[in-house]
Amino acid sequence: MTQMLALLLASAAVPAAPAHPLPVAATTTQAPSPLFAAEVERAKRDVDASIRAGVNVPVPKDPGGGLTHEQHKRNYRTIFEGGQLYRLTGEARYRDHVRALLLAYADLYPKLGPHPAASNQVPGRLFWQSLNDSVFLVNAVQGYAEIRDALPAADRQRIDDQVIRPMARFLSDGSPEVINRIHNHATWAAAGVGLSGYLLGDRDLVDKALLGLDKSGKAGFLRQLDLLFSPDGYYAEGPYYQRYALQPFVVFAAAIAANDPDRKIFDYRDGIVLKAIRTAIDVTHDGYFLPINDAMPDKSLRTEELYHAVAIGYGATKDPTFLSIANWQGRTVLTPAGQAMAADLAVGKAKPWPFGSRLLSDGPEGKNGALVLLRTKADPKGPLLVAKNSVQGMGHGHFDRLGWLYYDETGAVVTDYGAARFLNVEAKRGGRYLPENDSWASATIAHNTLVVDEQSQFAGNWKTGEKFGTRQIAASLDGPTRYSIGAIDSAYKDVRIRRALLLISVDGLSNPLALDILHGTGSGRHVYDLPLHFSGHIIDSDIMFDRELAERRVLGKANGYQHLWVDGEGTKAGKARLTWMQGSRFYSYHMAPPAGTRFFVAESGANDPDFNLRREPVLIQRVDGAAAATFVSLLEPHGAYDASAETVVASSARVTALEHRREKDIDLVLITLVDGRRIAIAVADDAAADATHSLTIDGRTLAWNGPVGRLDIAKTGAKK
Repeated sequence: MTQMLALLLASAAVPAAPAHPLPVAATTTQAPSPLFAAEVERAKRDVDASIRAGVNVPVPKDPGGGLTHEQHKRNYRTIFEGGQLYRLTGEARYRDHVRALLLAYADLYPKLGPHPAASNQVPGRLFWQSLNDSVFLVNAVQGYAEIRDALPAADRQRIDDQVIRPMARFLSDGSPEVINRIHNHATWAAAGVGLSGYLLGDRDLVDKALLGLDKSGKAGFLRQLDLLFSPDGYYAEGPYYQRYALQPFVVFAAAIAANDPDRKIFDYRDGIVLKAIRTAIDVTHDGYFLPINDAMPDKSLRTEELYHAVAIGYGATKDPTFLSIANWQGRTVLTPAGQAMAADLAVGKAKPWPFGSRLLSDGPEGKNGALVLLRTKADPKGPLLVAKNSVQGMGHGHFDRLGWLYYDETGAVVTDYGAARFLNVEAKRGGRYLPENDSWASATIAHNTLVVDEQSQFAGNWKTGEKFGTRQIAASLDGPTRYSIGAIDSAYKDVRIRRALLLISVDGLSNPLALDILHGTGSGRHVYDLPLHFSGHIIDSDIMFDRELAERRVLGKANGYQHLWVDGEGTKAGKARLTWMQGSRFYSYHMAPPAGTRFFVAESGANDPDFNLRREPVLIQRVDGAAAATFVSLLEPHGAYDASAETVVASSARVTALEHRREKDIDLVLITLVDGRRIAIAVADDAAADATHSLTIDGRTLAWNGPVGRLDIAKTGAKK
C-alpha cells in the first residue's frame, strides 16, 4: 500500500490499514444519498467555474479579505474538491485542472518571501499569516493525493519538490515559533506537515509533526492533544476556537490511524479526539457555538471544520446520533467518510443527539475550573444556562471569570459580546481585530460578571490570568434544581468572588427560572458593578430612572466604561425589576440588591469613531463604597407574543416577590409566584456533598445534604 493511498483514509473510520484502503466497490454500492449527491453537484459547480475562469495564481499582496487572499483560498478549495471529484468520477478534466493549479504554484512558491501585508502575526508566504498557509496545505495535500498517481513522473516531482515539500519545510523548520507552540496555529501547521509527510513518504516530516521539531514529544500534535484539551474534550481557547481547531485535529488523526495504526490514535488519551468532536457539538445552542472567549456569534455547526469532524466521528464510532447532526448541517464532505455517512443517513439510521447538562472540566488535567451547561430538555433550542467558570483561554480569552449566558427558543437572551472583528472584511482593518477588541470586547464590563473598581479582571492581562484557575466548587446536572457553584480569589487583589447559578424548573411554568447569587467579598471599600447584557427591547421597569434624553454621558474613562452611553440612572429600595421582550417571549429580571444600589441602563457604542461596535443594551447594578456586596437576581421567561394573531399572553411577570436573607452560613432565597406558591432555595457555604444542613421556613423544616436545598410551598400546604 502506498503512503498516498493510505492517506486517502484520512476521513474514514479507524481500522488497521487494509490491503487496499479505498476499493471501488466500497464507494459505489452504497445507497444513493441526496446529501452526498448535492455535495457533488455543489463541488462540480465550483470546480467547473474555476476551469472556465482558467488558472489564476496571483502574487500575494493583500491581507485577509483582499483579492489575492481570497483567490488563494478559492484555489486550495478547488484543489481539494477537484481531487475528490476525480476520485469519484474519473473525469480527466478535474485531474488536469488540479494539476495545472499545482504546477502554477510550483512556479510561484519558490520565489516568495514573507507576505508583504504581514502584521503582528508570523507571516506566511501565500497569506498574511502563516496560519492560512497551513490551511492551504491541509486542503491541497488531500486534493493532490487523489490525482498524484495519475500524473506523469515529472509533474509529480515538480509538485512534490516545489510546492508540497517546501511548504511543509517552511511550516516546520522554517517556522519553529509556530509549530512548536501549544496553540491552534500549531495544530494546523502540524496537520499540514504531517499529511505532507505521509503523502511523500517522508518520515522526518511525519515525526516532526507528531513530536515537535526536535522529536522529543515536548511539542507537536500529540503534545497538543495532551495540553489543549481537558479530559472532557473541552478546548482551551473556548467553543469558537474548538470549532476552528477541530478540522486539523480530526483530519490528521484519521491519517495517523490509516498510516500508523499501531499508535491507536483514536484511543489516545482515553479517546480525546472523539471526545473533542462530541464536546464541540454540545457547546452549541440551536447549532451555534457559544460566543465566549474571543468569538463571533455567527459561527455554527454549518462550517467546513464540523463537516469533517462529524463525518470522521461517525466513521470512527458508527454512532447514529452523529447522523442527526449531519442532517441539521445539510452538508457533508466529499471524502469516503462523508459519502458513507450520507448513505447511512439516507436509509434512516439517524437518532437524535442527546443534548443534556454537562460539566466540562477545563485545563489539561481538568483542574482549572469548568464550563457548565445546564439544560432541562434534549431540544437543541431549549433552555440553556451557561456558567463560565473556566480558565483564561490563552491569547483568545476574555478576562471574565464566573460569567454566564442564557438561551432559549428565541435565541441568546443573556448575551456575550464576543470579539470586535469583521472577519475577512477588508474595509474593517483588513479583517483583523479592531482596536475596540482590546478597549471593549476584552474588558470585563463587556461580560456578565463582577467588576471591581471599574477594572478588568487580572488588570486586563491575559498572561497573568492564564496562571490562575477558577474553582468549580459544585454542580448538579439533573433534577428540578440544577446548579453550578464557582469561585475565584485571584481576579482582583484582595477580593473573593463566589457565584451560584441555578436553573429551577417549576410546575406550571413553560421555561425554568434562572437564579443568580453572587458574593463579592473584599477588604477596604470598593465599587462593585454587576452588568447584565441582554438581547431584546425594554418593555418596562419598576425602577424610576432619571433618563438622559438631551445628552448621554459616558459611564467611565477606561477599561470598557468609555464605550458605554448612559441612558438612565435610578435607585429603588428593596426588590427591583426590568422587563424586556425578545421575539415571541417576555423576560423579567428580578433583583434583590444590596442597600444603596444604583442601577444604570446603558448601551455600547460610545467613543467609537469608526462605528465598529454593535449597539447593545446592558443593565448594571452598582454598589459604591462597600467592603462586600451580595447580588441576588432571578431571570424569569414568561408569556408569549403572536405578531400574526396580534395576541399577547402573560406579558406581566409571574414572580411577584424575590427575597434574600442570610441564615447562618446559608443564602436563603424565597420566590413568590402570582398564584401564591413560594419556592425556597437554600445555598450553603459548605458545598461538601455529604454536608447536612437544615433551616426553618415559615414553620416548616428544610433539611438537605450537599450545597443546595429546595422547598416548594403551596398556598395551603407544603411539599419537598
